[in-house]
Amino acid sequence: MLAYALNVVPDTVGFMSTCRDLPEFVGVGDSIEDALRLAVEGLETTIGIYIDERRSVPIPSAPEPGEHAVYVPALTAAKALLSNAMIETGWRKADLVRALGVHPPQVDRLLDVNHHSKLDQIEAALLALGRRLVVEVQRAA
Repeated sequence: MLAYALNVVPDTVGFMSTCRDLPEFVGVGDSIEDALRLAVEGLETTIGIYIDERRSVPIPSAPEPGEHAVYVPALTAAKALLSNAMIETGWRKADLVRALGVHPPQVDRLLDVNHHSKLDQIEAALLALGRRLVVEVQRAA
């Protein structure tokens, strides 16, 4: 999973959150807890922009004192890592379409953070790229 470090500070109407790893991200909330809760959707949107623009999604830095770690959903993290693997290997969507023997819209959905893809499809795509998805369970903080 990807956990991004957010800085949450008071703002004129509530609280504003920012992320040094994803400088395009800015979130708001009525309270610190609200800002952190709402940040998940904003982080997913920001990651989606990186994927759409074919830019590597930054791997999160460790939180510094005073920052809050916010996890993106596992499926979003898997899609971000798939996109990064495609960029690293120089593959385009068309290359993945050929390797998987699927229709182009299926690959589009694999990279769409708003689509609920099946994990086995992402695993197959990663395997075609010579990568393996590793899942780990940790105690919640």
